[in-house]
Amino acid sequence: MFDSRDLMCLRHCNRTIFSYDVLVQCPICCKSLGESLDETPFTSFQNQNNLHIGLTASNGTIYEFDVKGLVKTPFNNRTVALKDESWDQCLVIAQVPESWYDRWDEVLDQISTDQSWSEEMYEKDSHNCYSFVLGFLKALEYGEFSTLCHDKLLFSEKIVASKTQNAAKYITIHRKLQGCNYFTEEQE
Repeated sequence: MFDSRDLMCLRHCNRTIFSYDVLVQCPICCKSLGESLDETPFTSFQNQNNLHIGLTASNGTIYEFDVKGLVKTPFNNRTVALKDESWDQCLVIAQVPESWYDRWDEVLDQISTDQSWSEEMYEKDSHNCYSFVLGFLKALEYGEFSTLCHDKLLFSEKIVASKTQNAAKYITIHRKLQGCNYFTEEQE
């Protein structure tokens, strides 16, 4: 079981110190510390877990494509989505600037009416949640997404991998903090 508290990170004594507790003094030299601590929300992920990918509209509605076809969960039902669909363990892979929100929502509405995203069209390995997101990004025609979304592997390497690697680093730190008050690493 992973700790649901926020992870605190600070640098002191040429070390990076991680703790679930707000430290008032350095655990190495015992000097008083400031209050500028970084936080992270990640708690768990196993390398064996399959990743699921979806989209959200600017109002928070979740769009996802799986064995049930395209499912939209309105923002007011997000609590249900988080509990039942495990969207509580999410990473934001990419965002567009606010000036693109109207276009984003327009394309999301258009693509969500396409019969390609029906339950009958779902194929675990070839027409899945990843296909849905890449199809949306192709239709959106926005910046770097436009050039990378035509190739699943390229998109994974350039966009998804770096975000999941960062999450994995934080999850590793959380795991090291299980059963202790702090954990330190030498600064590079």
